[in-house]
Amino acid sequence: MAEQCEPYVVSSTSGVKMREGAGTNTVELGFLGLGSVAHITEKSQDGKWGYVSAVTLDGHSYGVTTGGWIWLDYCVKGMPSKWMVSTSSNLNLREKVDANSKSLAMLPTDTSLTITTIEKKNGYAWGRVAWAKKPNDEWHMREGYVALEYCKKV
Repeated sequence: MAEQCEPYVVSSTSGVKMREGAGTNTVELGFLGLGSVAHITEKSQDGKWGYVSAVTLDGHSYGVTTGGWIWLDYCVKGMPSKWMVSTSSNLNLREKVDANSKSLAMLPTDTSLTITTIEKKNGYAWGRVAWAKKPNDEWHMREGYVALEYCKKV
């Protein structure tokens, strides 16, 4: 029987350390870089750490032989899909699924986005951004939401 797992995308530019146990005081086993998808099969009691059973990056599997624990604060839950800002003006990265919520950043045309979930509200589709790479190679790491009508799937 296959293990139940939840995908989490590493959203920190510095990546995340994989550890022997659920805590920073345990032995470091390895490292998962930005954009890696960690397949979590178990969580710590407090829900802050996840046990990695497998890793994928850009659709390619990098199976984990020993497994390990990662701190989930450096990750965004969901299976990633690639999108790009297609509007001719800057696009707001919003705090919530709402056009009136606080703008966290302005993303220029051709910004590459990794979207982990899509939510619909008031007839609009919103994508939860795990991370974004701007055309000038700057990274934006703050999670937020974009209106997908101004983006295209790549």
